Amino acid sequence: MLKRELGQTETPAQGAVVVCGGGAAGIAAALAAARSGSAVLLLEQGPAIGGTVAHALIHTLGGLYDSAGEIINDGLPAELIERLQRADSRTRRRKLGRAWVLNVCPRVYQAEACRWLAEHRQISVLDGVRVTAVKQVEDRIVELAAVAGRRSIVIRPRAVIDATGTAEVARLLDPSLVEGDGPRAAGGWIFRLSNVAAGALDFPKGVGLVRDLRAAAAAGHLPPLASHAWLDEGIAEDEVFVKLMVPLDDASLKPEAQAKVHRETTSLALQASIAAQEAIVAFLRRLPDFARATLTQVGSLGVRDGGRIRGRYTLTADDVRQGRKFDDAACRCAWPIEYWDGERGVSVEYLPPGVVYEIPLRSLQVTGIENFWVAGKCLSADRWAHASARVAGTCWAIGQAVGRAAAEAHQTTNERWAQPTLPL
Repeated sequence: MLKRELGQTETPAQGAVVVCGGGAAGIAAALAAARSGSAVLLLEQGPAIGGTVAHALIHTLGGLYDSAGEIINDGLPAELIERLQRADSRTRRRKLGRAWVLNVCPRVYQAEACRWLAEHRQISVLDGVRVTAVKQVEDRIVELAAVAGRRSIVIRPRAVIDATGTAEVARLLDPSLVEGDGPRAAGGWIFRLSNVAAGALDFPKGVGLVRDLRAAAAAGHLPPLASHAWLDEGIAEDEVFVKLMVPLDDASLKPEAQAKVHRETTSLALQASIAAQEAIVAFLRRLPDFARATLTQVGSLGVRDGGRIRGRYTLTADDVRQGRKFDDAACRCAWPIEYWDGERGVSVEYLPPGVVYEIPLRSLQVTGIENFWVAGKCLSADRWAHASARVAGTCWAIGQAVGRAAAEAHQTTNERWAQPTLPL
């Protein structure tokens, strides 16, 4: 993977498809654009790619399968499953409620994503880069300004894909391009425990354990966040993943607030998450099955809905429920409407068996700008449709469609952009 030091003010890539955000949608968009013949510059604000799956510790990838457990989108999503299974024999499909997910170690996922990108020489990856300004002329984005440490970068893109998950690039261009209807979906705080007794979550013990956590929270013996705690089996037999539902404040949506876990953070949501995690671990260690439990990994605060763009079409809950099809379909989805309310808890509305809806490309292109696309969680959708479409597997399928469309939209038969050259 290409990663180089930049000078004080540099122009690293001209005429490339620029993907902002190295999560599921951004990785898929970069791969798809490269396969379509474009040079690609993938910018990640954090220290490493991987997005929510790798950094927030998502070990159950939703959106890859339909209600019967069959792969729902061909291409990169299907290849992802194959690569992850080949990389780690513990990777497996399993049923979670009435939906199907892919169980995978977040570290394996991140390593495999890095390898995959490195196989494509026309993809250049820069991490630790933050876009600071966007210049638009008429109906096109013509320039991005960014910073990497103390260095400034100027990029003149062929097309821009906002895969930040929180519509950061769209906000820079025009805050009115981003909207949110109704209350903000709760975030997720996940931590990983090892050295747990085998079968600790087997029925009915697992159900009883969740009940005990909620009772302790109701009695004031545990912080309020424990009232919606969720425990799930891990990748290894002695692992348990614990997930907390965290109401988000404005400070917690800022990328810098999620980059490092520390008690001095300005985010009240992060402070509450850290305190709840410590209390829950202490509570669990008093139980025989968790007496030797070790905290082995803590995720960043996962943001489910950090804002959605105003696209050429807004996907609705009725589209989801009715299994609507579109002439410009980007991908297919059958994940339930899974809405995480910070006060009421999670509500899951499963689609009828066999019902599959489509996400149109119009929901992935910003209104009025020809070369500006979004991929992943900041698609144009109401909050209920978004609660179905935001999952990792669907983000891979969305990224694939957007990467291909962005690369091909303005490409003529004789036109091919050169691979970007970065200053050494």
